[in-house]
Amino acid sequence: MTAPVWTRYTGALSLSVLLWTGLLWTGHAQAQLQPETAGLPATDSGAIALVDPVYPAPWDQSLTALPVVAPPLVSDRVSPLAQSIKLLLQPAQPALQGVNGSDSPEKSAILRFYEARDFHPIWIDPHGLTERGQALMKRLALAEDDGLDVPSTLLALIQTGAPPTASLEVALSRAAIAYAREARGSRIDPVKLSKSMTPKLDLPDGFTVLQHLAHADKAGDALWHYNPKHAGYVALRAKLAEWRETTASLVEPPANTRMTDGKPAAPLQLNDFLTNMERWRWLPVNAGDSRIEVNIPEYTMRLYEHGTLKHTGRVVVGKTNTQTPIFSSVMDHVVINPSWGVPYSILKKEFLPKLAADPDYAERHGYQVIRKDDRIVGIRQPPGERNALGFIKFMFPNEHAVYLHDTPQRNLFARDERAFSHGCVRVDQPFALADALLGGMGFDEARLKAMIGKGEKIVTLQTRLPVHLTYFTLSVDENGHIRRFADIYGHDEKLRAALLKAPQRVLATRR
Repeated sequence: MTAPVWTRYTGALSLSVLLWTGLLWTGHAQAQLQPETAGLPATDSGAIALVDPVYPAPWDQSLTALPVVAPPLVSDRVSPLAQSIKLLLQPAQPALQGVNGSDSPEKSAILRFYEARDFHPIWIDPHGLTERGQALMKRLALAEDDGLDVPSTLLALIQTGAPPTASLEVALSRAAIAYAREARGSRIDPVKLSKSMTPKLDLPDGFTVLQHLAHADKAGDALWHYNPKHAGYVALRAKLAEWRETTASLVEPPANTRMTDGKPAAPLQLNDFLTNMERWRWLPVNAGDSRIEVNIPEYTMRLYEHGTLKHTGRVVVGKTNTQTPIFSSVMDHVVINPSWGVPYSILKKEFLPKLAADPDYAERHGYQVIRKDDRIVGIRQPPGERNALGFIKFMFPNEHAVYLHDTPQRNLFARDERAFSHGCVRVDQPFALADALLGGMGFDEARLKAMIGKGEKIVTLQTRLPVHLTYFTLSVDENGHIRRFADIYGHDEKLRAALLKAPQRVLATRR
């Protein structure tokens, strides 16, 4: 039998082969495929009872409150296909049981969804795949375009021993949920790779995914929109497609490329794209048209205002043993003439040993020692030109107690490699950044500099600003050129290894 024309990938058992085999089980594979509403009950007037309104895009938070639209039954009769689906979804059946048992959130989501529609299918009908089912199949077959591995996931989802058409319907629903969640980053729990990686993943629940796809005009497009829409992700995705076309036609391996700093680099590999595309899934769905981005391996900070780059500058980031963390937060205030309370980790590792050898060390370097009952409980550095934070710091609450700040060590910004801090981000031209943030409030650069040495001053932002500390070793610049940066913390290899193991682990936790 000829495979569908949209099948793109080959292998021992590809997604399209699996699904087409599922249709053969029905005994109707050669029948004319019918619209998705075929087989559903009709009203007395003959019109199809299930109406498909247009719903918001999947990133709309109001989606979770969408009403459930179920096709009303006009008689006590239930179609054989609906009966098969209902039977398949019973607790005693294996269709939704995984290694963690049958009471998973995915099972509850699928069961809720089909119960609300009296178990009527959305992907298949008595004649084969519906139009909606075909659209889903096509999108799943293109999963590799976004670096996802849903075909292997579906291989594990398709079960035997249950009515085959019902099995295919449920398997497609599970695949749709798997795709949507993987598109939002569910394959990896970043904090398990490093305690300095704490992004908050925006994972959709399965019921919301199915509800959205059931009512979307174009189910395949709606599913694809769970992938990031950030410009950096879209550009990397396009470069991945170009890379695949180029490498597929090469007779000789590609020549070595160079890093942004001019050093030789190995040829681009698939995992270079996949690891960096995965990190885009760690950002909020709405990163903010106005925002600050710090790319740690690039040693660069960018301020965007209404989608336009307003300010960029060099930064100094954490050393390999005191890494700058990866997360998103919101900046709410700026401090001029800040004091610095030495963090306990620095106090313990650096100050206490020096004080043990030289009791006057702190005072001689301008620090105030805070004692209680003859014990040192803290060290504070007052505002001034010797202060480690410089004359200004930019605050965004976070569990890591890091922030952006000025520094008296201005010479470090002239270096190409700038990993010297204890984890905070030191900013070149901090008053230019402050002007860009506060100038509209009357605190321009000249006024801010005039405040130096006149006591600590807090200025609250009129509008809170998203801040994203990111880690991209591969990106596409404004001219469409690929830029590569050294993996200064060794995060790439950890993420590559985790992605290779991800399908089995994620399936186990989802079921």
